[in-house]
Amino acid sequence: MRALVADAATGARQRLILVSSVHATAFTASGSKRRSGYAPEDAPAADMPAVAVQLPQPAADMTDWFEGMPGRRFRVAMPPRLLLLNSNQRLHHHRRADITRVLRRAAWAASRDVPRLERAHIIGVLHPEDRQRRDPANWYPSFKACVDGLVDQGVLDDDDHTRVLGPDMRLGHVVSGSRLVLHIREIGEAEGPSELRK
Repeated sequence: MRALVADAATGARQRLILVSSVHATAFTASGSKRRSGYAPEDAPAADMPAVAVQLPQPAADMTDWFEGMPGRRFRVAMPPRLLLLNSNQRLHHHRRADITRVLRRAAWAASRDVPRLERAHIIGVLHPEDRQRRDPANWYPSFKACVDGLVDQGVLDDDDHTRVLGPDMRLGHVVSGSRLVLHIREIGEAEGPSELRK
């Protein structure tokens, strides 16, 4: 379980932390204000007035990557700040396996609400942390690990060419910490398996 937290003064730097890292109050046992850590908004100290902080909503990805195409659509967003695999990296195979395992598990957890699909078109969007030029195809190993996580979750029976079109890799808008997002479109019976064999 994770909680969404932000800097209390500004409402900025939204991020997810483990619920076990949230303290019961914003003050220590000696009564001094905590210099680090987090406290829930609904548990202020008795001698401190409650201040409602309106947190800005995270930027929604408004791009319709499947514009004009039929089928149900789903969005599976990985947590920000995950270590990603890049095809240009030269990593020890144990380190690569560790990162792959984390990405696969993150996709498994993030796709719990996606129903089982017979066939799907997947677009993988890399949301970078700055505006530098990038080749999103270099992050294919990360996208592949995430698609494997969908298979682990049971969203797809397999990720072979008869069931999956893609993942097509695109570059999205800038977000703090960077993240991967899978946009999934169900390929219906009307389109037929020939769409996957082209």
